[in-house]
Amino acid sequence: MAENGSKRLFGFGRARPSPCSSSESSISSAERSVTSDDDNEDEEEILGAALRGAGGYVVLKTIPKTVTQTSGAVGTPVQLLTNYFKLLLPNDSYVYQYHVTFEPNVDSPRMREILVRQHQNLFRNAYLFDGYSNLKSLTRLNASETVVTSSRTTDNQTIEITISYSGEINFEHLEMLRLYNTQMRRNLRHLQFVPVGRHYFASGSRVKIQQHKLQVWEGMLTAMNEHEGGILMVCDTIFKVLRTDTVRDSLLDVKKRRNSFQDEARKELGGRIVMTSYNNKLYKIDDIDFYKNPTYTFTRRNDEISIIDYYREQYNVEIEDHAQPLIQCLPNERQKRSGITEPILLVPELCVMTGLSESLANNRQVKQDLTNLTRVEPEMRVKNLKEFNRNLQTNTKVRQDMNAWNIKFDSNLVELTAKVLPSEQLNKSITFEQKKGDFSKEIRGKSMPTPVQFKEWGIIVPLTEKCIADDFLLTLRKVCEPLGVKIHKPPMIHFLKDSAISSFVNACKIVPKTYKIIVIIVPNNNEDRYNAIKRILCIDNPIHSQVIVARTLSKRQMLMSVCTKIGIQMAVKIGAEPWNLNIPPKSLMVVGYSTYRDSVRRREFVGGFVCSLNKNLSRYFSRTSHNKNREEMSNNFAANLGLGIQRYYSQNGALPDKVLIYRDGVSEGQIPHVYKTELKKIRDAIRNIDSNRTIKLTFIIVTKRVNARFFVREQQSKFRNPDPGTVVDTIVTRKKRYDFYMVSHSVRQGTVSPTMYNIIADESNWKPHQHHQLAYKLCHLYYNWAGTISVPAPCQYAHKLAYLTGTSLHREAHFSLCESLYFL
Repeated sequence: MAENGSKRLFGFGRARPSPCSSSESSISSAERSVTSDDDNEDEEEILGAALRGAGGYVVLKTIPKTVTQTSGAVGTPVQLLTNYFKLLLPNDSYVYQYHVTFEPNVDSPRMREILVRQHQNLFRNAYLFDGYSNLKSLTRLNASETVVTSSRTTDNQTIEITISYSGEINFEHLEMLRLYNTQMRRNLRHLQFVPVGRHYFASGSRVKIQQHKLQVWEGMLTAMNEHEGGILMVCDTIFKVLRTDTVRDSLLDVKKRRNSFQDEARKELGGRIVMTSYNNKLYKIDDIDFYKNPTYTFTRRNDEISIIDYYREQYNVEIEDHAQPLIQCLPNERQKRSGITEPILLVPELCVMTGLSESLANNRQVKQDLTNLTRVEPEMRVKNLKEFNRNLQTNTKVRQDMNAWNIKFDSNLVELTAKVLPSEQLNKSITFEQKKGDFSKEIRGKSMPTPVQFKEWGIIVPLTEKCIADDFLLTLRKVCEPLGVKIHKPPMIHFLKDSAISSFVNACKIVPKTYKIIVIIVPNNNEDRYNAIKRILCIDNPIHSQVIVARTLSKRQMLMSVCTKIGIQMAVKIGAEPWNLNIPPKSLMVVGYSTYRDSVRRREFVGGFVCSLNKNLSRYFSRTSHNKNREEMSNNFAANLGLGIQRYYSQNGALPDKVLIYRDGVSEGQIPHVYKTELKKIRDAIRNIDSNRTIKLTFIIVTKRVNARFFVREQQSKFRNPDPGTVVDTIVTRKKRYDFYMVSHSVRQGTVSPTMYNIIADESNWKPHQHHQLAYKLCHLYYNWAGTISVPAPCQYAHKLAYLTGTSLHREAHFSLCESLYFL
């Protein structure tokens, strides 16, 4: 489908050639991009860094050349059960590969598949064809070149197919991963799972929450890859929350507010994920085209057709509202490679919203209802995994398909030996219970290693909340004194006559620049008010600020606990060090980098950069940048690292011996760019400052969203989460990576998610356990939580910085704040 010669894909799902089409080649390249088999979708995400190119699959080996050992030796051994099943492969069999060509040439992968399928008996019905040129089978054809003919269904033209033998591979070859993942998707269909986006969901699992206009689908995530323990399949229970209202309904709701409709609609819907109701495909909204509607026409097979007629013909769907605007979605990487460069257009009434709106997300009852449906305890998760495996083993169609390839899954979950790192001491003497991952009680009433005083500070509060402000001030002074933080009477308490945004903004503008911090008590969670306050106090009148919702201070029985947390947070912003740990490496600078899409500048990502300035890794320098693409992001990251090293030098009188980077916000498909491009720019930035190359660089990709889960067996059928400090660095780790998983935090309910660390550069000469221990130590040093968190503190600080900039500021904060944790 084309518009003025440029490629554009309408989000119509798979477009099949019409029987009346004169020839296969009349289908435009943009339309062909949606004719390929669903089994080929999102392969990069499934295979991780095993990417398919013209020459087949290539594994990106990221393990540093100097590394000889990837498993640590420190910690108490513990046996864990995982959510992996091993794929059992034949030892003495081979898979034969063939190169397939078509004469005349056939462009559509879907049509090629149909043509080859007419000769499936040649391969005893057991083969895999990729829709392009590669075919795999257990059958060895007698001739090195076999020529057959097929009839094309669209025009009855005879197509000559040449099948040439190209070699044999064993079942552990990387090329086989595609076959295994394809077969697994077929298995899921046999088990009555239906595809929604990249994942599969049980057809009978949909639970409606009528009062919230929501429905929850339960599914099973599966992916196979090459691991230290062989070819393993990870499985996990997953959920998708869908709304019963459409995008059109949301647009009408926005219109009722009678503000600037188009601007408000873009603001509310930009970045949201929607699902097409006719084929369960997922798309991310990039923009709304108010100048087009369903009467818009495009070229299909040399004929003009409207969107209305297309849906009527293709899906038997009647579009009711002919005046509604169209949704624009940017093509993903796969679509770009197929030639689609223009935005994808969707019809609002045919798209349902996924996830939660802001009002639903802030609704406690909604959260509770969803949590009750989606929270899965370790015992239930293991039970679900075993039941899923049992269904695979007993389903007739699954067994038939798997037997055709002589493969099967082990009936038992993969087990391994992990290690639990030693517990840490705070402030050289304070111990706490490692299993809880919380030390708020232990630090209560203990003086901070580096306390501060509040002399020049103030409070802005509506007159209606005066009593709350009085109680807050009294309690804050009471709880902070034992911490060594002296709270003087604020020189300024500004009472507002009303709660208008302009009143808060005007009050913030006149706060004296000599003030260290200003507290703003607001009546509710109004996002526009919060953003306006932060923009003034981070950019125009740069002063540290603490915004508190009055409701948070209204519960007297919790006031001391709340004020303790607020007091620590305020103190940290102006330079306090509430607790510390023993950090053995000398002259070490740690770096955190994370990204967040700007909610206003929607095509740009904010890169949040932080780096430590002192030995205790408690003081940080920070910068942000807006980036339009990966190249720009890597350039700005390297530039900010250079600034950070210079700032470290000015603070310490010497360059750091080691720079250790924790890089967040990297998807599997982005690892090649980070490894091949970004890492080089980082090295160049260091070399520009340190020409003698004395600084040793370590670069670690930190991934929170992983599929792996681990369980400790307490009894035969009773399981619990691993303790904080648990490290997994064998069996389920990747063969060509220097990686490990760590559970560093504790959860009160549900199943804990580990974090994956992928070390792609390491000049430190450290042993594996030293990387484990430093990462775990840093998980204690996030000063917005008196306990361990899921990622090292620099990562979380970088995320908070990028988030504040991307949601509230939309530009870089004033330079005077760059040496403080103002973004907490």
